This record gives sequence, C-alpha cells and structure tokens, in this order.
Amino acid sequence: MNLYLSTLLATMVALSVAVERVVEILKQFCGTWPVAKLLFTARPTPGAENARCAWMYVLSGCIGAVLSAYTGAGAQILPHGNPHLADAVAGLLSSGGSSFWNHALDMMQAAKVVKEQTAAAVVQANASTSAAVVVSTMAAVPAGD
Repeated sequence: MNLYLSTLLATMVALSVAVERVVEILKQFCGTWPVAKLLFTARPTPGAENARCAWMYVLSGCIGAVLSAYTGAGAQILPHGNPHLADAVAGLLSSGGSSFWNHALDMMQAAKVVKEQTAAAVVQANASTSAAVVVSTMAAVPAGD
C-alpha cells in the first residue's frame, strides 16, 4: 500500500509540474491575444479575479486530463476502472495547486514517521528479549567453574 501511494504521488507531482509548465508556455505564446489576455492577466475586482482563477483551474484540469491520457498516468489512479474517468480525475488532481500537494506530502511524511517508530519499537523489544535471555543464561552457569 505504501509503495502504491508513493508511486501515485510521484506520478501526480510530475503531472502537476507538467501542467504548470504547459500553462506557462500558453501564457507566453497566447498572452497577447485579446481572449487569452482576459484569462492570463489579473482582474481588478475580486469577483472578476475569482472567475478568472476558476477558469484557470478548468484550463489546468483539461490540460492535465489530456496529458494523463497521452502518458497513461490515469492508470495509476484507477488501475481497473474506466480509463476516461481516471484521466479526468488525474487532470483534476494535477490542477489542485500547491496546497493539495503540501497536504499529500505531509501525509507521506507522517506515514514515514509512523513506520520508523514501529521499526524502532520492534528493534527495542527484540533487544530487551535478547538481553533477558543472556542474563538468564549467565545466571544458570555456576560461578567459579
């Protein structure tokens, strides 16, 4: 399960970076077009800016879905499910932004800490059991022989 989660997160981070790069390339190539200028430049009012951000998420999600379909990254999400649904989910996850990835990385770090603590507890329990066996064996040997 942990390997699956690590693979999934690595795939999604790579897809997310690719989506961000494609959006930046589109900003450079199409930024001067009148329609693209509405999407790629900040708006003065909060309502217009919120709408612009929402459309940027839609654009990022569509780019992510296309990249997922092209690369097969959606198969990491739903290995036995509908591939079109998997690509759509991968597109949405890739457009989630940095807060989503910070939370995902925090979960991975917490899983790693729990695994390390469990391993340390097992090692400590084994060491104390071994020490008890050595002490009881030494006590059984008569002194002076």
